[in-house]
Amino acid sequence: MGHECDDCGETFETLSRLRLHDCGNDHSDGSLDASEVSGVSDTAGVNDSTSPSSGGGSGRSVAELDDPLDRVADGDVDAIHHAIAAFESTLSAALDEGGSGDTYREVFWSYYEPVADALDAATRSEGRDVLDDVMDAYDPAADDELPLVTPALANVVGRYVIRTRLADGVEAVPITSLEYLDAVAVDAADGDDIALEEAHAYGWGIGHPDHSIVDRLRARAKSGDLSVNPTLEHAFYADQYAAVDALERLVGDESIDGTFPRVNRDDMPYRRYLLDCVYDLKTDDSRPRTPRYYDWAGEFDYAFELDEAVERRVRDLVEGTGFDAELPDDWTLRDLGI
Repeated sequence: MGHECDDCGETFETLSRLRLHDCGNDHSDGSLDASEVSGVSDTAGVNDSTSPSSGGGSGRSVAELDDPLDRVADGDVDAIHHAIAAFESTLSAALDEGGSGDTYREVFWSYYEPVADALDAATRSEGRDVLDDVMDAYDPAADDELPLVTPALANVVGRYVIRTRLADGVEAVPITSLEYLDAVAVDAADGDDIALEEAHAYGWGIGHPDHSIVDRLRARAKSGDLSVNPTLEHAFYADQYAAVDALERLVGDESIDGTFPRVNRDDMPYRRYLLDCVYDLKTDDSRPRTPRYYDWAGEFDYAFELDEAVERRVRDLVEGTGFDAELPDDWTLRDLGI
């Protein structure tokens, strides 16, 4: 399927080529002039979803983004590529302005959810080829920095992995999707927190017959990657039996000898830190909050209950490694919180 430039009409065989295309049109990059955004927001937390479609936030709409998003909503699936390209270039333009970063945050949080929802809708309508095309064009491992649109893309890849697993089983989860999320986690740098949080859905690939989640997590754990913990939490919701196998392997691996830094307290052994992943497993209505804007539990009428045998294995693991030494005698999973 070809991809056509909205400005000059030239067609490209791949989305990557369209992304790198420069037709010389002053508006082809979808950039945003500083005067087009006002009422900036200086918050960027998990619950700060300032979507223009929902009336949240105070920023003005960006025509270069609104138009392709409207086209996707009207059934023009190809327009999703233009929406993502406009999102990337608009964020880049906001960064180039310098200053406090308020303009960047305003654009990011205003369009994060609409872009992710549009890509998710296009993927569900046309199939995984749409998502594969986008993952290839915005390869997180291609450059020294993650593409600016990575959080929205990783969000949709995470939705796809979860939805596919719950609907068709882990064997149906594409390896390309798992490799993408792993690459985001591996290549994330300081400041890439949102993208990294979206990559935690990688844990839903636990038990895949052709992609060893545990081996990848072990490699990350040996480098002190703190995202292994929340990724394991996701894995428990995907398959608690495979997840406890993974937890036993990682916590019992003495070659993982790093530490978890704590403010005003002694550093914690990294393997002890991993046990924090079970903190919420017996808490009512507490599930991972990523991917953002996606209620996977509601979509699949999903309910989680920790198996007593799995809890017993966790307790045996804690006691067998000696990490119960500083816990109360009647400790619970909540006491394993860092």
